[in-house]
Amino acid sequence: MTVFTKDILLAPENEIVCYCSNITKGQINEAISNGATSLAAIKEVTGACIAARCKEMNPRGR
Repeated sequence: MTVFTKDILLAPENEIVCYCSNITKGQINEAISNGATSLAAIKEVTGACIAARCKEMNPRGR
């Protein structure tokens, strides 16, 4: 299970939040602005979480 902490809210729009699919915070915000109202919808629109390997691919190890 992925847990995001509140510090992601302070991240710039170009911050990668899904290393599996190279998805940025801005792309997620855009999906929400365009009507995505659930995690499933955000994943469908952006292609996030496809490989479920973000934890191991994140260069910061988080």
